[in-house]
Amino acid sequence: MLCSPVFQPSLSIPFAFNMPVRSLWPENRPIFIQMENERLRQMEELKRRVEFIDQVHQVLLKEVMNTYSATELSDSKSPSYKLEKDGNCFCLMLDTKDFLPEELTVKQVGRKLLVSGKHEKKVEARNGSYSYKYQEFRQELELPEDVKPDAVTCSFSNGQLQIEVPSLALPAVTERTVPINTSPAMKSQQERSAEEQE
Repeated sequence: MLCSPVFQPSLSIPFAFNMPVRSLWPENRPIFIQMENERLRQMEELKRRVEFIDQVHQVLLKEVMNTYSATELSDSKSPSYKLEKDGNCFCLMLDTKDFLPEELTVKQVGRKLLVSGKHEKKVEARNGSYSYKYQEFRQELELPEDVKPDAVTCSFSNGQLQIEVPSLALPAVTERTVPINTSPAMKSQQERSAEEQE
């Protein structure tokens, strides 16, 4: 039986691929390009905002630094101190003029003195705003060997913290003449070893 060529399958494969293929879905490549462009635009906007915040931060920092004088900034350092030692005692004086006596503590651990202070002050401005000034310091000092560590005393007056430790009483030094022995000299090592062998 002979079939009509119309009903026979086509063996020409290239013919099937020459036809354009159309999809029912919209083309998605332009959507991804739009998304990428939007992401890049947002990154540029974020970069501009970060630069603006950095500029504002720099301006605020300059204003804050200009409001504080050099003396207020130096107050945050540890107070200066002076050591004195005479024959009777060891004395340490700290300049704590910005602190009240109840804001200071002195602790002793063995031969170490731990001195600390905390001060908080509320400063009100003319426009109704206020700020806080907080100061804190800690100093650790080693007591000398020739003092009595159990006899430490502290006093506070005129903004000065004074710590005193009495010196140990040294025994009186007496002078004596040491006699010189005139007996025969000590035996040498060779003489001792010869005696031991005998």
